[in-house]
Amino acid sequence: MKNLYVKSLPLKDVIKDLAEELQGEVIKHCDEYIIEIPEAHGQGYVRGINFRKGIGVIEYDCVFKEDIHIHFSLSQIHPLKFIFCSKGVVKHSFEELNKPNLIETYQNALIGSSAHNGHVLEFEAGKRVHMNSLEIDREVFLSEFSCSLKKFSHPLKNLLLDVEAHKLFYYKGNYSLRTADLIQEMNTDLFSDFIRAVKLESQALEMLAVQIEQYEDDLKLDKNQQVLRKQEIEKIIAFTENMTKNLSVTYTVKEFANAIGININKLQEGFKYLYQDTVNNFIQKKRLEKAQDLLMNTECSIQEITEKIGLSNPSYFSKLFKERYNLTPNQFRKGKPPKVLIPKD
Repeated sequence: MKNLYVKSLPLKDVIKDLAEELQGEVIKHCDEYIIEIPEAHGQGYVRGINFRKGIGVIEYDCVFKEDIHIHFSLSQIHPLKFIFCSKGVVKHSFEELNKPNLIETYQNALIGSSAHNGHVLEFEAGKRVHMNSLEIDREVFLSEFSCSLKKFSHPLKNLLLDVEAHKLFYYKGNYSLRTADLIQEMNTDLFSDFIRAVKLESQALEMLAVQIEQYEDDLKLDKNQQVLRKQEIEKIIAFTENMTKNLSVTYTVKEFANAIGININKLQEGFKYLYQDTVNNFIQKKRLEKAQDLLMNTECSIQEITEKIGLSNPSYFSKLFKERYNLTPNQFRKGKPPKVLIPKD
């Protein structure tokens, strides 16, 4: 195991400290500072950039050859951290507690250390980690937003006003679909130009706003949550793939949502995002596509095909098929068309 010590702020000095600890070189590109991990220690990079209003972003995309513990030990108040892990697993612990918490793929953590106590990030040898940390300088941030924050009615208000870091704070959840999109946009080019720098600052501010809104949504009971999480999208994809492999097993929309563990509104939102369709329309299309295959490539009767695609009434199946393709199932089979039918507009 190798311990690295960061004893400086702002983020450009964080990168410089890491470079010194790893015996690497710092690449400066305008306001962005990058260290490419020396081959002796692994591969990948760490980069950081500070913006106005006390906001900065640091990105880690790396795999180390040995376990790495990065200690953020400053003789001053530490920034608030919004950590987003898009690949792999990273461990975080407070310096004074030394009790690591896992932050896994598609999870985010909101972290505030107390007083001058620091943080430790742990990276396991041989495991790639891609994560972003939104860093909030408490004092500068409050000076920029003091008026609006004092009028802000939100569960995070006290944390954002805690300039002296009186209370330790830790919260972990699954980050939203919008956050996932923002992370992907932010982690595009290795070096910044003017347009990227402007976009990156606006994306960092939007990410902060999205995360603050999501925290309030996280506190609601599952059935009342409105924000769609990236992890939930992955569950929808996996369940949908399994379902379309066995269409004879039928689900109502409510049963579908319950099987994934989300509410109906979020299920429908997920289908709109993924497939630009409602749940019922999507399933019906998959049933009729499967019916085409069975009509062309098997000797199954219309009754048997009806059952295999999860319908109970052959007449209803024939009606749906004709509405979509302007042919009855029997007409389609007799024609033995070489290509899949194109649905009617």
